[in-house]
Amino acid sequence: MFRGEKVKNFDKINPIFYISEDNKNIIKKIGKNLSLIKLENSFKKNLQVKSKVRSIYSSLAIEDNSLSLDSVENIIEHKLVLGNRKEIQEVKNANELYEHIDEYNWKDEKDFLKAHVVLMKYFDDDNGYYRNHGEGIKKDDKIIYRAPNSLLVPSLMKSLFEFINKENLHPIILASIFHYYFVYIHPFSDGNGRMARFWVSLILTDWDNKFKYIPIEEEIYLNQEKYYNSIAQCHINGNVNDFIEFMLNVIDSSLIKITQKTTQKLNNNQIKILKYIKENTKITRNELASKLNISSDKVKYNLKKLIDKNIIERIGPDNGGCWNIK
Repeated sequence: MFRGEKVKNFDKINPIFYISEDNKNIIKKIGKNLSLIKLENSFKKNLQVKSKVRSIYSSLAIEDNSLSLDSVENIIEHKLVLGNRKEIQEVKNANELYEHIDEYNWKDEKDFLKAHVVLMKYFDDDNGYYRNHGEGIKKDDKIIYRAPNSLLVPSLMKSLFEFINKENLHPIILASIFHYYFVYIHPFSDGNGRMARFWVSLILTDWDNKFKYIPIEEEIYLNQEKYYNSIAQCHINGNVNDFIEFMLNVIDSSLIKITQKTTQKLNNNQIKILKYIKENTKITRNELASKLNISSDKVKYNLKKLIDKNIIERIGPDNGGCWNIK
C-alpha cells in the first residue's frame, strides 16, 4: 500500500509512506503477542510504575541526561537524590507528564501544547509555544539537518494533526508517521525528542491499554543508533518507510520480551506466594507454609522456581532480609 505524493505546498505535511507485506506481518505478530500478555490485577500498579520509570529514564537518557535508573526511580518516589539540578527537574517534569497520560487526547493539538508546558516547566520562556527562530541538528559541530523555517511551523503542525485525525491507519503506523514528521518539523526550542516519544506512547496506550506496562522508550534507547539512522534515512529518501520499519521492530521486540515474562506457567502455590510476598516482603518460609497449608520444603521448592524464572529475588540474608518482586 503506497500513500502520499511529493509535497506541493511548503506549509503542509503530506506524509509519504509504503506499507509492505513484511510490515503487515509484523503488525499481525504484534497483535498476537499483545493477546498473550496476561496481567494479574494485583500486580498491575507495580508493573505500571516500573514501566513508567524505565520509560522516563530511557527517553531522558537519549537526550544525554546522566542520571541512573535508580536515581530516576528515587526521584519519582520523592526521595532525595544528589545530581544535576536541571536533570532532576527533567525527571520530575516527565513523571508529571506520564503520570497523567490518560488526560491527554493525542488528536488534539491544544493538548499537545499543554503537554509541552509540563515537560519543559521551569526551563524556557516559550514552553507550549512553537519556536520563532531557526533550528538545526548538529553532529561534531556540523549542522547535519536544518528544520523548516519557523514561519511555516504553525501551519505544518496544524496539517500534521489534521492528518492523524482524518486517516484510518493502524495506530502503530499512525504513531510512527506522527513521530517522524514531528521531528522533521522540530517545532519547539527544546524537548522535541521527548515529546515525540511521549506522543507515540499516548497513541499506543489509547489503542491498547497494555502499553501502559510496556516501556517502548526503553527499546528505542537500546537501539539508539538505529533510531537516529532511520530518521536520517527518511530525510534522505523523502518518505517515512525506514522509520515505520524501525518502530515496528522496536514494538515487536518489546512485546517479545514482556510475553516471555508474563506467559511463564505458574502453579497455584506460586501465584499465592507472590500475593503474600506483595503483602509482606519480609514474610518467612514457615509463615508461607502455614498460610498455604503445605510443607516448608514445598515452599522452598516454589520459591526457587520463582527465583529461577527471574520473577522474585532475595535481598539480604535469610534471617533479616526481604523478598523483591522483579
